[in-house]
Amino acid sequence: MAAATRGCRPWGSLLGLLGLVSAAAAAWDLASLRCNLGAFCECDFRPDLPGLECDLAQHLAGQHLAKALVVKALKAFVRDPAPTKPLVLSLHGWTGTGKSYVSSLLAHYLFQGGLRSPRVHHFSPVLHFPHPSHIERYKKDLKSWVQGNLTACGRSLFLFDEMDKMPPGLMEVLRPFLGSSWVVYGTNYRKAIFIFIRWLLKLGHHGRAPPRRSGALPPAPAAPRPALRVQRAGPAGPGAKG
Repeated sequence: MAAATRGCRPWGSLLGLLGLVSAAAAAWDLASLRCNLGAFCECDFRPDLPGLECDLAQHLAGQHLAKALVVKALKAFVRDPAPTKPLVLSLHGWTGTGKSYVSSLLAHYLFQGGLRSPRVHHFSPVLHFPHPSHIERYKKDLKSWVQGNLTACGRSLFLFDEMDKMPPGLMEVLRPFLGSSWVVYGTNYRKAIFIFIRWLLKLGHHGRAPPRRSGALPPAPAAPRPALRVQRAGPAGPGAKG
């Protein structure tokens, strides 16, 4: 009788293990469902707005308007438990005005792990979209990447660098994600953040302005070096006025 009891123990252990696995799977499915449906999933979103304000004040010189606009937009977005559309920011200006620095600070103070967070997605035209002839494949891949990651976690940040070098038409696939609809492709995306970085003026080869056409009017006097500018982009796409 004792031998029979000992012989049953492995089956009992196995059944117990299967029960634990089933419970874990059910819990994961529930968490995934809650995440997909919206207002519950924060993932590693850990906003530290006072820290961001302090860092901007100490290290971003001469950009008072940009700092105020960034902080104001973030506060309104983060404090809204159910935003009606994602936060879309367009940062543009000359080299050295702080566009990349501000975007890295946003990732650092909004997500645990900063730019290394699995919820922060950084796109570079040179690295990710180097061949304009592959535009259709890039559109398909970009749409799939954004949709898939928003399905995994609505609290995601998508950072697009050097917008002036992006293949023409690529950003069109993002239009459905930037508006105020409730759901796109079955995915709740209203807590996402999109940041677009661009040069204020596109120069010609070797950093020089494009050559003047024959008979064209002489160029106007050079304007003062512009500061970093920030816009809340609207549904029309990155760079549009909100």
